[in-house]
Amino acid sequence: MDKIMDSRGSDTSRLEAGGRSDPRSSRMRILDDTIESVSQPAAALAPLFRSEQQLRILAELFGGAATELAIGELANRAGVAQATASREVARLAQHGLVVTRALGRNTLVSANWELPWAKDLRSILVQTVGVLGRLAAALDGIDGVDEAFIFGSWAARYEGEPGPAPRDVDVLVVGGASLRSVRLACRAVEQDLRVEINPVVVERDRWIAKAPEPFLAELQSQPLVRIPLQRQ
Repeated sequence: MDKIMDSRGSDTSRLEAGGRSDPRSSRMRILDDTIESVSQPAAALAPLFRSEQQLRILAELFGGAATELAIGELANRAGVAQATASREVARLAQHGLVVTRALGRNTLVSANWELPWAKDLRSILVQTVGVLGRLAAALDGIDGVDEAFIFGSWAARYEGEPGPAPRDVDVLVVGGASLRSVRLACRAVEQDLRVEINPVVVERDRWIAKAPEPFLAELQSQPLVRIPLQRQ
């Protein structure tokens, strides 16, 4: 008897031909395969999911700033057709990866955080096709980028601090890169993910100073989420 979670997170059962199977073990095998592919480019993850559209939708739900999205808004953020988003959400809800609820004529969708491996999936998606992965790919091509972090409200929410969903992403680049080159690199990420990115560039000597200036001291005392640059 194979159990599948419905859109409310409850268990339903159906008989599988050929005997019993444990959905938890099959899902964990899929997750293990995905974890092994974290170091690969985002495009390489697509074969592990049903489609690239599904990958984008999952990345928005598990790795985005919003906690719940209408189908139309989800489609817009993920860059897929609304009809495609509706079909993919229905499949994901059938297998318990997302939770849906009706609000008037709209269907609202959220990630199913009750899954035991939800945080692992979130980490994978964010670091590949989500904000961290896209920023890493953009900044890797710039000379003078030694390290890079996300700070501010996005980093705080990512680390689990309560608060409203962030409306933008604050990026700290450590090294000798020019602010102009960093801004140009972030522009494509802004357009694709539909989020405002605010970069700041700090020379390494200032960043590692024993007595940093007040602004940097404040940054270092707050949550910092490292952007996974390949050169690191």
